[in-house]
Amino acid sequence: MALITHLPASGYTAMPWRNGAGTTHEIAIDDTAGGSVAPFRWRLSMADLAGDGPFSELAGIDRILVLLAGRDVELTIDGADPAPLGIHAAIAFPGDVPTSLTMAPGSGRDLNLMWDRTRAEGAVEVLHIGDELTIDAPVAFAIALGDSATVAIDDEEHVLGEQDALQIDDGGALTIIDGEVYLATIA
Repeated sequence: MALITHLPASGYTAMPWRNGAGTTHEIAIDDTAGGSVAPFRWRLSMADLAGDGPFSELAGIDRILVLLAGRDVELTIDGADPAPLGIHAAIAFPGDVPTSLTMAPGSGRDLNLMWDRTRAEGAVEVLHIGDELTIDAPVAFAIALGDSATVAIDDEEHVLGEQDALQIDDGGALTIIDGEVYLATIA
């Protein structure tokens, strides 16, 4: 049976980006040391976007970014053509290559799942009402993308406020009862 931990958005830890150009809200981290150059095993966070600029480069890290808010957002990854991002669209890229963001004036927000490519593997998907799946990863996170969401894990219902998270350890059967949910899994 899954072990469930409720993580309210009000409890996320705010900290400056490594490059000082913005703020991130850390949802959860596994910062156990491991023989690689990566600064952590995995990390899930939400970043405030305040305009154009470079991303911090993180050695040995792969990442998936999902846009929550912002207009005309594009990422330029390792010199490639800019990739436009829509709301709730995901983009995967290495965290240790030059990456920059451009966006229309205003603010935005994104979710970032990052992991040490030598010790973990991450995946992300956006789920909708009625979606069902079995989580077989050792750790997963379900985050409400709208005002709220209701999910069932092993037939037990959990209500999430806006951008609240559930940490789901040891897998389980997940059903989206109401709302839109970001699901990150880490193996």
